[in-house]
Amino acid sequence: MSDRDPLEGIPAELLDWHKGALEGDAAVCAAPQPGRDGFPCIHNRAYHDRHRDVLGRTWPFFPDEPLTVAHRAPVADGMVTVETADHGPVVLPEPSWCTGHKATEAYREDIEHQSVEQAAAIPTLCHGAADVLAVQLVQRPFSPSAPQVHAVLNASEDLHALNSAGLDVAAGVLVEHAATLRHLARQLAALEVQR
Repeated sequence: MSDRDPLEGIPAELLDWHKGALEGDAAVCAAPQPGRDGFPCIHNRAYHDRHRDVLGRTWPFFPDEPLTVAHRAPVADGMVTVETADHGPVVLPEPSWCTGHKATEAYREDIEHQSVEQAAAIPTLCHGAADVLAVQLVQRPFSPSAPQVHAVLNASEDLHALNSAGLDVAAGVLVEHAATLRHLARQLAALEVQR
């Protein structure tokens, strides 16, 4: 057993969401992770396909979980208005790649643009199709530490069983996904030049 703190090296922004989940912050999903006490979902309460903890591990929703629907912020003439508790209505440009926003956020710095998440789906013996190396563009324009557009790559620690044929399929899927990563890198480079 290692004495290393599992949260060592985790970015401060993710640690803040983790702390919020543990302390009952109303902006954080905080759904418990089966079999891993102390590592709840750190996503905000907006819609998300899967729960995710501070270490990047993901898990599905369960049938008995309450379904919450976040109201979407309206976009007009390329501008979006998000109501915040600390700054009132915040009007900002909506990038063409953004999939939309919740209508309200607790804090202005939590406003986040997100693109569609793209992952490689690898068929496994244990869990069916497993999404790996999910990637998306993200921008938190009011973040004090990283306001620029950047990519987020989920390299989770989940383990999946594969036979030899499955491993060969996984290699092919990863080669195809590499093309997706390259395309997103070029899109991000173009956005960085525009700034």
